[in-house]
Amino acid sequence: MTPSKPIIKTNKLAVTYFAGLDNEARALQDINIEIHPGEFIILFGPSGCGKSTLLYSIAGLQPNVQGSIFFYDKDIILFSKKELENYHQKKTGMVFQAFYLINSVTVEKNVMLPQIALGAPVMERKKRTMELLAHFGVAEQAGKLPLELSGGQQQRVAICRALINEPEILLADEPVGNLDTKSAHDVMLLLQELNQKQKKTVVLVTHDPSYLDYGHRVFHMRDGRIMRTDVNESVLQIKKDKLETPIPKELELLVRTYSSLLPNNVGSLLIPFKAKQIISEILTGMPLENIERAGKAVENLLINRASSGAVLNYFDKSEKEGGLGMDKRTAAYLANEINGIAEKIRLLERHDENGLRQEIIGEIRGYLLDYANVSYDNTGLLEKIIKTRLENKFDKNEVEKYLDMPIKEGGAGLDKRTAKKMAQRLELLMLGKYK
Repeated sequence: MTPSKPIIKTNKLAVTYFAGLDNEARALQDINIEIHPGEFIILFGPSGCGKSTLLYSIAGLQPNVQGSIFFYDKDIILFSKKELENYHQKKTGMVFQAFYLINSVTVEKNVMLPQIALGAPVMERKKRTMELLAHFGVAEQAGKLPLELSGGQQQRVAICRALINEPEILLADEPVGNLDTKSAHDVMLLLQELNQKQKKTVVLVTHDPSYLDYGHRVFHMRDGRIMRTDVNESVLQIKKDKLETPIPKELELLVRTYSSLLPNNVGSLLIPFKAKQIISEILTGMPLENIERAGKAVENLLINRASSGAVLNYFDKSEKEGGLGMDKRTAAYLANEINGIAEKIRLLERHDENGLRQEIIGEIRGYLLDYANVSYDNTGLLEKIIKTRLENKFDKNEVEKYLDMPIKEGGAGLDKRTAKKMAQRLELLMLGKYK
């Protein structure tokens, strides 16, 4: 994708807060990028790296901007008030993590508001609104208030509102940050469909590495700078019609939890994907560099059946010696967690070869109870729920629902937190054994 003229181009873009004061902070420094029409661009990095500031600068909403931001050949920093208003209303559409819908008016009126601001005829804007709501599967919610909708439905409505004036660029700031896994996957599919089928330019901010495969290019940011740019030579073609074609049941259920696990990941990319998911769950809150490096150790564990001591040694060894330099107690705890996961994955792999035996279900049940640190007497009921997932009859959300459901209604009667924790770990085991 190399169109001749970029739709967005920045030149020495910088943003400084409290310039000249003791608490001066440089939010952006020397940003020089080009975004071409029809691209799906991802701004990626940890909190505070400047990715949202860059998005808001492109949107013409960021104060204290220095340098240039060109929309085609026009510098938006030099726009008059009227030109900037036109840019906001007709050229860009914004989608936010928190939706920012007006809770006192209906869904229909929320979507219609940008058209009202333009003075569009009543019937025309109503028709356009209902077409968008129908396209995104929320037409039946038109007369409801936003708070009557699920998070995923609210974000669909927000996307409709962003598109109502047919902008050339869709700017999305952590659009799936407040959504459950299934809803997040659905919203990402919608954004990619807009990019692929309607050729909408999309710029998306995220801190979640699992979404990087959606972009044509990924700008990695840190400390207000772009550290590197990755190009996805073969962007995952995550299209609705492709998902509707037959895929293995086991993969179909896993995709509902791990949205980036698609047929494209199967093969040489599957082991790194598994390792990333295991490390992301175990090392939550650690720096991205440590997660990436630890992932290599887990890949070795999954591929070469490395010993449990090898993982502990890697975590405990100093960074100078090529390890992660953790304290011994933390290293031992984390290595034990990872080795426990690997051991149960191997157990389930043997089940695939030799059939699902009751003792395997019992061992997984014991492992999950130990992991969640709970005692539970009705082992038969719990094992029945676990078995439905091992046999690919339930997905993660259904397992979680039945774990949380009261015993008198056929569930396990666990509290929500425990149910979620156990369902997530069971799903990780299912991912680990998938081939």
